[in-house]
Amino acid sequence: MEFAAHRHAAYDHMDAADAMAKRHGTEAGDPAKGAKAMYKLACMKEPPLRVVIGSDAYAGVMNKVEQYEQSYKMFERLSNETDVEGWNGGP
Repeated sequence: MEFAAHRHAAYDHMDAADAMAKRHGTEAGDPAKGAKAMYKLACMKEPPLRVVIGSDAYAGVMNKVEQYEQSYKMFERLSNETDVEGWNGGP
């Protein structure tokens, strides 16, 4: 398969076509079910700004959220010590 875009040298070590071919048929997701979920979202009066489609994607996002939470808590003091002296949190 040929790609229209030019490859960037930083990605020369990667072979996307090979990686996709190896993964083909092993994905957790069912494309028809994914499309149905997207259709449901499109029909919502007020759809969410972001949503994760697929159990594998959900697990990956939740793992990242947990990593962020740990990091944020670890550096909470550093984050908060940048406030202007006397600032009380709002108008």
